[in-house]
Amino acid sequence: MIRLMIQAVLFLSFCTLLVAQQPTQSASTPATDQTALPAQQTAVTPQVSAVAERNLAIKNARTIHINSDTVYLTVSTMDRALMKQKDWEKLGLNIVNNPGGADLELQINRLVFTHIHTYVLTDKATSIVLASGRVRAFDGVVASGPMAEQIVKALAAARLPVRAAGGDHGF
Repeated sequence: MIRLMIQAVLFLSFCTLLVAQQPTQSASTPATDQTALPAQQTAVTPQVSAVAERNLAIKNARTIHINSDTVYLTVSTMDRALMKQKDWEKLGLNIVNNPGGADLELQINRLVFTHIHTYVLTDKATSIVLASGRVRAFDGVVASGPMAEQIVKALAAARLPVRAAGGDHGF
């Protein structure tokens, strides 16, 4: 009796899973259906607006707070590495100690039992991830340089004007 009940429950569970996985078929083909075109256009629009929203958050930011969850890469080490970058002054960002007053937050971590240091840069108002990455280095001092370079490069792409590719190089 119990065996039959278990079989019935499993059968009903699997039937609903199989029905849920069946693809839905459309009666019209995409080439003849004119309503498919706006659906394709709206699928592209959210991606464009997401990039625009991310760039707007980076452009409007004035302060950044650094938070480190590892003792191998401290806040002061990352602070110094960011300030040593050549484009840091052009970005116009200030590093603050108060997490409540910052526009952006840089979260730093190190994966346990590895030499991989990770970072995530987020907008505090909207919680949008603006940049993320990882650096493999033996310690935090060595990892801070390439990490700061990646972060400044991501911020500069949105905040600084694009340089001319074939312009005068000072000759």
